[in-house]
Amino acid sequence: MDLENWMECLKDELCDRKLSEIVIPGTHDSGSYCITRKSKRTELLPNLYCLNSLVDVVGAVWSRTQDFSIADQLCFGVRYIDLRVFLDRDTNIKYLVHGFEAGELFEELENVLKFVQLHPGEIVILDMNHIYKCNNSDICSMLKRVEEMFGDKLCPPSPPDTCVPTYGEMIKAGKRVIVAVTEKPEMFMSNYKHSSVRCQFSWVWSSETNVVSPWANTTDVSTLRRYLERTMALPRLANSVHVTQTILTPTMSDTLHGIYSFPHNLQQMAEQLNPHLPAWFQDFRKNFNLNIAIVDFLAPTLINQLINLNLNREEMMRH
Repeated sequence: MDLENWMECLKDELCDRKLSEIVIPGTHDSGSYCITRKSKRTELLPNLYCLNSLVDVVGAVWSRTQDFSIADQLCFGVRYIDLRVFLDRDTNIKYLVHGFEAGELFEELENVLKFVQLHPGEIVILDMNHIYKCNNSDICSMLKRVEEMFGDKLCPPSPPDTCVPTYGEMIKAGKRVIVAVTEKPEMFMSNYKHSSVRCQFSWVWSSETNVVSPWANTTDVSTLRRYLERTMALPRLANSVHVTQTILTPTMSDTLHGIYSFPHNLQQMAEQLNPHLPAWFQDFRKNFNLNIAIVDFLAPTLINQLINLNLNREEMMRH
């Protein structure tokens, strides 16, 4: 399978499938790949006063969730990108963030744009489901620049009670980029109104109603499995896609204990879960209509397995 062009390769199989019916590989905190101990700490991390210097030392290994750059993730077949946006008021630059500042937002979006331009058969979902330290004006200026970058490639959300478009419809219309933005005002500095943003930018999807992404918030593999099965069995809105968060979430206690006991970092925690995922995804596809699956430290081998779930047995033999 050509992972860089897998949707194009499967266009006959995907053509009439709604976006919500396609198995799509995704990454969790996609931009955190470049976080190191030298990355700038943000106020999103808890203030532990005398322990802050310790958090700065050990925190980076619990904040990085991916090995590969966003550009490489796309080339490896990832089509859902999880973006956490943070406005650094000191520099007035928007960064991707996971406790620590990662890459600049628009540098990463330029890489997405280049990929989309070079791969006309591929669809990419950009989910800005966490945005910090921004007010309404900040959000609007950000989305204006996004609109200028992607232009007529931006796919608007489907109206309520109608279905998300099919792969074939999106490709035919040239609408190959979806941008979702969170509705949650508590993540913003002040006066954020998602409804006014939607009025100004009709192509904006909601990270809560159009991109449904339940979060288990657990460190236990069995608890995660039960939670995912329960939430995937719930009724879904026709104009939404569904994200299955196959991730474990460490507590502050885990990060501090990791100084002297296993797991010592988020990657080791992910290694306890990820070997279970091929079998889980098979079950989820069969029983719960698996749609978007996001993973920490997603490897190309697992991406390929996810993509192959779009094929029946006969199609898999041909590919």
